[in-house]
Amino acid sequence: MATPAEIAYEKAEGSEGAIKQMVMDNLPLVSNIVSHVCASLQPTVSEEDLISAGTLGLVEAAHRYNPSAGVKFCTFAYTRVRGAVVDFLRQNDQLGKSARQQLTSLRRRIKEFHDQNGRKPSIEELAQQAGISEQEVLRFLSYEKWDQISSLESVADDARAGAGPLGALAPVDTRTPLDKLEWQERVARLGQAIEDLPEREKQIIVMYYYEELYMAEMAELLGISEGRVSQLHTRALYNLARKLEGER
Repeated sequence: MATPAEIAYEKAEGSEGAIKQMVMDNLPLVSNIVSHVCASLQPTVSEEDLISAGTLGLVEAAHRYNPSAGVKFCTFAYTRVRGAVVDFLRQNDQLGKSARQQLTSLRRRIKEFHDQNGRKPSIEELAQQAGISEQEVLRFLSYEKWDQISSLESVADDARAGAGPLGALAPVDTRTPLDKLEWQERVARLGQAIEDLPEREKQIIVMYYYEELYMAEMAELLGISEGRVSQLHTRALYNLARKLEGER
């Protein structure tokens, strides 16, 4: 039986040996991205489908890659692979009608609370307003993390290039010395915001974005379930967004 990689490659144009080898050599990148996306966003499609989508993105990246640009292929391919996975998730969103209505309701409550109080509600406040448990709030909020996850994940490349993972919630735009100074200040605020998180949430952020551990690995190290790790991850991102609100 053909693997997702072989199926994806057959769907793509071209059969140059060098390109095919480049794809096969970088398949771990696809698995890594899919594992992180699955853990972060709780998708409603199969992991195999996501791997196929990501591999197609890898094949496309291999065909477009220009070594003379001076960028490593894995760095060039990362954004395209992850974009292919996220696009597939969006196109195959299977969130049920009732869940969609609850998510829409939470969005409205967050906006109303912000308009009245000048800040986002805490998870506890949101759960109380919605009349559901904190666990349910976190489950629904996991579908709200597209932009946050994209921002955090994008800095993994910067970290590998030496910029440091604290740039995760501070988009890099340093065209002028003033831009660079402002970016450094945002990174510093992010670092402080992470330090101010509850200890367990801080551990999750460090393990996930600094050490790039999988949810299963974090669960084993912390002695908790993977489900609990996912909840803490969602809570940590939401709390970071609250702390950094208005700073970008």
